[in-house]
Amino acid sequence: MEDTRENWSEHVESWLTDDQYTFDSESADVLDVHTGVTPERIGDRYGVSPNKTIDRTGGTTQAQALLEEFTDRLGAYPSSISAPEDARSGTSQLSPYFRFGCLSIRQAYQKVAAEIGHKRGKEAYISRLYWNRHYNQKLADWSGWMDTAVNPIMEDFHEESHNPEYVTAWKEGATGYPLVDASMRCLQETGWLNFRMRAMCASFFSDLLQQPWQIGADHFYYHLLDADPAINYCQWQLHAGADGTNLMQIYNPRKQVRDNDPDGTFIKKWVPELSGLPAEHLDRPEKTPLHIQADAGVSIGDDYPRPIVEYEAARKSIVAKIESIRDKAKKALSHPEVRRRVSLAQRAETTGTDQMPDVDELQDESTTTSGGQASLSDYS
Repeated sequence: MEDTRENWSEHVESWLTDDQYTFDSESADVLDVHTGVTPERIGDRYGVSPNKTIDRTGGTTQAQALLEEFTDRLGAYPSSISAPEDARSGTSQLSPYFRFGCLSIRQAYQKVAAEIGHKRGKEAYISRLYWNRHYNQKLADWSGWMDTAVNPIMEDFHEESHNPEYVTAWKEGATGYPLVDASMRCLQETGWLNFRMRAMCASFFSDLLQQPWQIGADHFYYHLLDADPAINYCQWQLHAGADGTNLMQIYNPRKQVRDNDPDGTFIKKWVPELSGLPAEHLDRPEKTPLHIQADAGVSIGDDYPRPIVEYEAARKSIVAKIESIRDKAKKALSHPEVRRRVSLAQRAETTGTDQMPDVDELQDESTTTSGGQASLSDYS
């Protein structure tokens, strides 16, 4: 990364379009040391067994094959990325390969940019590759993104409301909000979650539960196969409002059910306790009439928890809490160093505003509104 964001647009354009590095297998010395140590032997020796179900094949060859497949379906990309079930097949699924160095951002950029047709899908995906570079540049500029609120007013914002029971319920997928719970269980089991759901879970944790963002960010980083430190921690700060800018972007987890899992496919897969419940009750299962619960073979409060917080009351509480520090947070943003950290190093072709990218743009698994920026209608 550059050590400065001065002329960053020009630097990143040049970097993405530069020649790719090639590996000469004939002249390179490849060391192959046979140690006898294998994952299987370690598992047997220490009684360790994998606790994730990972249906992926690693390596550069597989990464290149996935990139080839993805370019064939670029046209469907923009419409297949918000709903968690659609996103599993509609996004590129390349982010873990980027993270482990099996494929470079430059390779993906040049392959997608060379495609003819699918203009909307191509532009949407390429913009996500720029965001990837942008957040890595932000971390290169300031390492504090990993553990320090970028806006000093927000440093201990939820310290006094820290509740270990809330944290545990969120981590285990036992909050009483089906789409949040399905997402958290999917994350823990597979190491992957599309970014609409990542953003919703981050907002739920930071806003409705009012828990310190660092705890949630660390949990995601531990479980995600594609856990890029820059993207993970920068975006957690943005969704938690730790930058002090877009403070009122509060997700409604009920609306997200209606918008992104209306038939309950994802929820019923990961929250089998609710598999018999009619889809129209999955946004608020606690309101399901008792006779319907009986017919479905589920008792809300026994088989599946009631909500650990009531949405309307929790939203009212966080809005009041934000209002109490809004002016101070805004004033802190006027400090040159804070303003520099928060500002975006984006391409001239994108919008000129200093807003965060759309809530799903953490890696390449994203959606967009006008200009690639977030719309408040996405949240409530």
